[in-house]
Amino acid sequence: MKIWHICIFELRRILKIRSVLLNLFILPLLLIFILGTALSSAMGTGKDNVPDQVRVGVIQTGSDSVSDSDSDSISEALNTFVKTPAVAEMMNVQHMSTEEEAVRALRQGELDFAVLVPSDLEQRMIQGEEARLQWILGKDSTLNIVGETLFTRFTDELNRHIAIAEVLGPEASTAVASSPDVDSGNMSYINVSNPGTADTSYSASQYYAASMLAMFMLYSGMTTSNSLFSERDKKTLIRLQAAPLGNGVIFAGKIAGNSLLAFIQAMIIVLMTYWLYGVNWGTHPWLIVLICVLITIASMTIGVIVALVSKSSSSASALMQGIIIAMTFISGGFTPIAIDFVQRISEFTVNHWALQSFLRMMLDASMSEIMHNIVMLGVVSAVLLAIAAVIYRKVGYRYE
Repeated sequence: MKIWHICIFELRRILKIRSVLLNLFILPLLLIFILGTALSSAMGTGKDNVPDQVRVGVIQTGSDSVSDSDSDSISEALNTFVKTPAVAEMMNVQHMSTEEEAVRALRQGELDFAVLVPSDLEQRMIQGEEARLQWILGKDSTLNIVGETLFTRFTDELNRHIAIAEVLGPEASTAVASSPDVDSGNMSYINVSNPGTADTSYSASQYYAASMLAMFMLYSGMTTSNSLFSERDKKTLIRLQAAPLGNGVIFAGKIAGNSLLAFIQAMIIVLMTYWLYGVNWGTHPWLIVLICVLITIASMTIGVIVALVSKSSSSASALMQGIIIAMTFISGGFTPIAIDFVQRISEFTVNHWALQSFLRMMLDASMSEIMHNIVMLGVVSAVLLAIAAVIYRKVGYRYE
């Protein structure tokens, strides 16, 4: 009896358990369908999400400390800016007389964003201070960002002319302003792009297909842990050890059987999500195979570590489930998490690098970016494999 005999026997034994088939094959496909359908509107459909035209309210107030000509120069500059083709295409400007009127329009949904021009703006510019506008934010965060970006470009231009005038004199500032190279009408103020190739982004179905695949492949490690404990609890390990086989052969055969199960699970999930849900896994099928192999190694090693350090099957299952759910959560497998501290912790998990590897391929990113994530996944798997080897040498797999 060799390792592959034990491997095939282990695989046949597991496939006869209906609960295992349900949890490893049916449940992930069902969750991908539910999450992908329910959150498709929140995450997107895989197409570019270009912001709508921003309705902007502009409030300009007068001041006794500033001359009429100064106020007119600021108003003229602002009007010229908002009428340039690049800006006018992205926002619809409405002039407001008071701040209260603008706030009321924002609350009623008539405006998306508002800008208050301070009455002492010209005076501060004369004194060499930085030109700043006051934002009044609306309900849509994306449109707020668009409005802030556009008007920040306006203030940056004012500050640039102030700096040129202070250093080179007013004549140089006028010459620069009239130069065709800095014509604001020819500038692109916002570029809409994605991490990968243009016109490519991942949908909710793609995101959760990748995250659920990584999570449920780790559950194969829990199957490994239960299998190792099953031999002890049923006292069949004594019979196996009575055969002319070393403990290492028995142990390796059981790991190989569960590894083969995990790999079959991965291939079924990838193919079924592609055929049933239209999930685009990218154009690198062999890299998908490599990632699945690395996740399988990580899954088996975690299962072995938990099985060897736990006292009972129930405690091993509870510990394994806790580890899998925790890694999936902090890696953004259930929902993307924008907290920097959590993101730093997630970089030590299998799920993070597996998810990022899949997503980079879905976005058709550069090969160097894809390989970076795969290499990091390999590093995490290698560390887990080394830890499992050390624990096995100290504890071993035997009946006690």
